Amino acid sequence: MDTIGDLDGLDTVGDDVVGQLVRAAAMAPRGGARGRGPMWLRSASKAGVAAPAEELDYLPFVTVVLDSATPNGNATAFPQRPFRGERLIANASYVTAAGAFSNASDVVIISPAIYVGAVQVGASQGDTPLSAFRADAFGVRLSMPSAGQGTRIFIPYVTTVPIAAGDRIIVNFTLIGRAVR
Repeated sequence: MDTIGDLDGLDTVGDDVVGQLVRAAAMAPRGGARGRGPMWLRSASKAGVAAPAEELDYLPFVTVVLDSATPNGNATAFPQRPFRGERLIANASYVTAAGAFSNASDVVIISPAIYVGAVQVGASQGDTPLSAFRADAFGVRLSMPSAGQGTRIFIPYVTTVPIAAGDRIIVNFTLIGRAVR
């Protein structure tokens, strides 16, 4: 028993447009040739960071010295070519007035987050000790957004312990990532 009735006589609105789109897609050039940009940029993404042929490079930050009057600082870098960071290396050394060194990476924290331009890196804001990004840390590869030439990469940090008069904490950052040469 047919409860719906005869559907052969019904017409769907827009079915002729769908057919035209399907035919146009079938005739389009293959291999992503559309919207790729100029020929010299063929191996790069639209953001300017090269796909598989990109080269591993490093981006240094200015070293900052914290003392009793300045317990916080920030690391800032401006890449000179398109760059996408993957591995942050951070170090903090406590230097006494007498010249003795000790590791301070556990007491200096990134707070509130790392920024590439206006984009926050990380799933949430919060305090992260520099020791998470030690040179010998394992499994700390980041998924950072691409930074175009001159984009500010900004890492604010603060010490969680008081610094004695005459002592200082030397903070260094380096970011390893992919760059276009």
